[in-house]
Amino acid sequence: MSNRQRKIMERQAEKNRLLAAAKRSSSATNSSTTGENTTARTPFRESELQFLARHPVPDFSLALDFRRPVEDLLRDHPKLKRVRLNGGRRLSQFSELFGVKETEVDGQEQKQEEYAYLHEDHPGLIYIPAAFTPAAQRTLIKSCLKEYSRHPNKSSLDTHYKVPASGLWDLHENVYLNKQSLEDPSVFVPRKADVDQQANGYGSDDDDDDNEAEGQDSNGKKQENGPRPKPTQQHQPATKKSKPSSTTNPPQRRAMVPITDETPTVPDNTPKNDPEPSSQVPILPPSQLIRKMRWITLGYQYHWPSKTYHFDQNAPFPKELCILSKAVVAAVDNSGEVEGKDGREGEGEGGRFEYPYPAEDFVAEAGVINYYQLKDRLMGHVDRSELNKHAPLVSFSFGHSCIYLLGGPTREQSPTPILLQSGDILVMTGPCRSAFHGVPRIIEDTLPEYLQKDLSDPEWDIYADYLAEARINLNIRQVYPPKSSTSDTPAE
Repeated sequence: MSNRQRKIMERQAEKNRLLAAAKRSSSATNSSTTGENTTARTPFRESELQFLARHPVPDFSLALDFRRPVEDLLRDHPKLKRVRLNGGRRLSQFSELFGVKETEVDGQEQKQEEYAYLHEDHPGLIYIPAAFTPAAQRTLIKSCLKEYSRHPNKSSLDTHYKVPASGLWDLHENVYLNKQSLEDPSVFVPRKADVDQQANGYGSDDDDDDNEAEGQDSNGKKQENGPRPKPTQQHQPATKKSKPSSTTNPPQRRAMVPITDETPTVPDNTPKNDPEPSSQVPILPPSQLIRKMRWITLGYQYHWPSKTYHFDQNAPFPKELCILSKAVVAAVDNSGEVEGKDGREGEGEGGRFEYPYPAEDFVAEAGVINYYQLKDRLMGHVDRSELNKHAPLVSFSFGHSCIYLLGGPTREQSPTPILLQSGDILVMTGPCRSAFHGVPRIIEDTLPEYLQKDLSDPEWDIYADYLAEARINLNIRQVYPPKSSTSDTPAE
């Protein structure tokens, strides 16, 4: 087949996809305006569509905002309970990695008290707002982009690209600081299929969500991973954009991939083969390729096709993240002193967090860093891959705010929308570990000022540029039951 014939087929395939997407979008619109039966959609799916919509813009004030004044928050949400952390201590007393918060009253610096929240509809959820200082957030963001993205940790790009062991961020930084030019072929990461035919990475497009809008925005437009030009030379960026082919393997979808949506059914003795690298992925400058990176796996590496862990692939877990996650579990353990609706301390109903997990039993063994661009989303799913279903899942948010949907054990339960903001911590334990959850929307123009460009700190500029259109989520898990855990957790 000639290049001209191939391009004609690619254009036609793209037109067919867009027409099909527009038809689905039109059908959904007609259903809502004509009263057509939409009972086939679950409450969770309805909520996803509500926040996925671009026109009209959703009412984000419907989401639970834990940064509101406590009196207003508890009055408007009677199912919330505010609790003190373990022993009434501040997070910085559990670990200096949170940073030390100080407020000034009458000219005197005072240590700021910190609280967490529980929700009656979601037993096992504990939410700690504004847990990190701006400086502490910057430190962790730098690590997520630069340090943790290096080998032996694997990324979504490793399936198709020969990513250097030092990671992609170093290349991006060299070009950004004019240490290397785009005229230098070595700054372009080659396709793995061009170098060899052996795939060592993990597929990032194995999303088994059964929703019809998967990989599309509310207008029916497929969220591609960028154009897929076929450069004439291996290390040169393409100058002419062509439409993606319908036969390209695998499809490049912009929906994020949940770590699992089904109980793993692949036996332990079944070979966990990695996806084949594609020869059709584009060769891009580092500044563009870095935005195609969707996830990094820490500790026990994850096999996305089978939705199980590679128990024989255990990368060293970052020491500071071991300390940080263990500190969160210690802070949550024995949290209590439930307060009244007006924010004043009271006797409380139950008094303490019902699903504690001893900090000495917690071992950080696996983690995922999700890198969201503004139009990315993570569809509803349940995490079921860990052998230890009782240990807390600790989740940190940085960058742009998002809408986080937290439901129940099935999609039939209406989810609670939560406004996740930079520096917040969400912990899921007990029944909450079996709850459907997802991120249908990253909210534009919500990047905190302290994460934007800073004239006094030019070294931060490259990170600020990335965060201008991004959100980072770092979540940490314990895979094995306490007595089976083999990882060595550093002492604080």
